[in-house]
Amino acid sequence: MRKILAIIIVSTLISSCGSYLDYGNDIHTEYMDFNYMEKYNEFIYKSKINASAGSKVYYTTHFSVNLPKKIKNWQSSSNEFFFEYDGKEIIYINSGYKNKGEAGKWTMRETNGDEIYKKLSSYWDKRKYDENSLNGSKSGRASKVYSDGKALILLYNVKEKNFEKYLELVKSFKYID
Repeated sequence: MRKILAIIIVSTLISSCGSYLDYGNDIHTEYMDFNYMEKYNEFIYKSKINASAGSKVYYTTHFSVNLPKKIKNWQSSSNEFFFEYDGKEIIYINSGYKNKGEAGKWTMRETNGDEIYKKLSSYWDKRKYDENSLNGSKSGRASKVYSDGKALILLYNVKEKNFEKYLELVKSFKYID
């Protein structure tokens, strides 16, 4: 009986660690580095691909940011980045463009359902999540925006016990050349 219990415990531990993306080899490409550190993850974005609309070119903003461990899923699209954790806690980053907007002092503010929907609906659809759950605020959870007027970081649906930790990590956001 003890052997069976030990096998179940070990299997559970292995499978639970395996469900997180940041327990493996770091990712290094020509446009990003994702370094899986012991206590947090370091994400560095350095793409040389720019966006354009008509004759206007929008230059990609390069940045680095520290993120919590235990990433369940992550995606990027243009200058938008989505990092998902257990319980659909999401850190959304819109890095802005170098030649659009001015960075100022970082501030924290409340958000609302319309802003959350605009920022997360594309990710929500790709993950095939129930759209109604995106709109409702949950007890014991917080959703706030941290921004300097150029870059915007949305901490969505974060458990109150995790909020300060997540916020301290994303405050590491810095622009790089």
